Amino acid sequence: AWHLWKVGRALDFMDQTLCETCNADECLKCVNVGLLCLQEDPNERPNMSNVVFMLGSESNTLPSPKEPAFVMRRCPSSRASTSSKLETFSRNDLTVTLENGR
Repeated sequence: AWHLWKVGRALDFMDQTLCETCNADECLKCVNVGLLCLQEDPNERPNMSNVVFMLGSESNTLPSPKEPAFVMRRCPSSRASTSSKLETFSRNDLTVTLENGR
């Protein structure tokens, strides 16, 4: 979604079966609000009452999102430059550990 937003093609994120019946402005608003909720700095993310207000508002003037904390990028190593495989990188080095009970 972030890549498509950056290149001005956020509507390509929408399911093709909805294209004929969906309001494009509403779809763009939803993507915009969703990306605002993923800002790296938690202080820049809207709270739920603001999200509800933005989604229900008739205004199309929403803040532009900044790059989310987590994005898909090509591996920066030289050996990965020959591969088209995408890997997930985090700017804040968050590690998720799943614990298994006995």
